[in-house]
Amino acid sequence: MKKLKFFTSFIVLFMIGLFISYGEVDNNWDENFVNAFEETGAEFKFYDIKANCLIEGDISEDEIKNIFLNLVNDLSLKKEDINWSIKNNEKEIKIYAELSDDIYEVSFVSATKNSKESYIIVDILSNKVYKNIGDIYNKLYNSLNVYSNDIEIFTCLAGQYTKKLQLDKCNDILQNILYNMNAKEIDKIRQNGLISVTAYSNLLTENDLEYLEDKINLNIGIRYSENEDKTLIYMATPIIKLDY
Repeated sequence: MKKLKFFTSFIVLFMIGLFISYGEVDNNWDENFVNAFEETGAEFKFYDIKANCLIEGDISEDEIKNIFLNLVNDLSLKKEDINWSIKNNEKEIKIYAELSDDIYEVSFVSATKNSKESYIIVDILSNKVYKNIGDIYNKLYNSLNVYSNDIEIFTCLAGQYTKKLQLDKCNDILQNILYNMNAKEIDKIRQNGLISVTAYSNLLTENDLEYLEDKINLNIGIRYSENEDKTLIYMATPIIKLDY
């Protein structure tokens, strides 16, 4: 009887441990992402976070502005430094806003059509710090989530090596990222000096994207820049949304 109780207790604790571990993975995707980037040995160049958001129904011009103002406040930026531009015609209202300081460059675009729906695009760029990327992601999501559940966010870390890397070295870097992210390669393209890999990682399930008949949530690009004489690396979830 004591053995049965011990066995039952062990199973319960084991299952609880599984659930706790799974929860930690879900909550720490950004930490896993940053750690995998650091393991590449690349020098940090910049990060870029882009958000696309669809808001259905009627939303006022002031409410749209407040979305951006709240985000600016969360980033501890100065509201008085915002450059606003508004274009209004019979078909749509477009609101543009730009703001930058020593750390961030932020741009905001909103288009409202016939008072039925609004599209919002936010772009946050930083070339100073990157370990807070998860905090910035959450602040951006929370600002938009007040108004919509239809939000797509694309996160990219970019780095560089001070020389041209051989193909074997590039492949080693790619394989190490896949290993550290516990990811499965879905597709690979090699063209004009660019190597691009799309993959699926169970550490990034919050960012799943449908890709043909598969799911992807990790995109890695490596290319040599003759102008800079450096090898550049881009690591993004779910995909790279930059011209590279």
